[in-house]
Amino acid sequence: ELVNLSASSADISGFKVFDDENYAIDVPNHEFPAGTVIPPGGALVLFGGGTPTGTFGNAVIQTSTSGDMNLNNAGDVLRIFDLDDNVIIEFDIEPLSNNPNESYTRDPDLTGEFVQHASVNGALFSPGTRTDGTPF
Repeated sequence: ELVNLSASSADISGFKVFDDENYAIDVPNHEFPAGTVIPPGGALVLFGGGTPTGTFGNAVIQTSTSGDMNLNNAGDVLRIFDLDDNVIIEFDIEPLSNNPNESYTRDPDLTGEFVQHASVNGALFSPGTRTDGTPF
């Protein structure tokens, strides 16, 4: 889940997402297609696969272009690269890896430290919304 905190649209077309395994072989788990824009104050949710259904807080929804987007419960690193191959986000999940099938979130929303989602409100996830279910 990516949230655009700016007052301008964020065009992330061509940005690439890797986990450790795919980074080692230089094959992205996901490449954001042309026209991928996150509106000001909006969110984008990237699902690992399947056919996501729901409103997800009116977020932009995408499914991994590789069909494989998950972080290993034993520890993993998520990296997002811009068009110039600069790392713009790097997130090491190892400190939070002891609870499978749960999202990570910031507490408080958007600005706090990363924590396991259930520690905030008991729910395992809240894709496209704040932890209380309201849209970004």
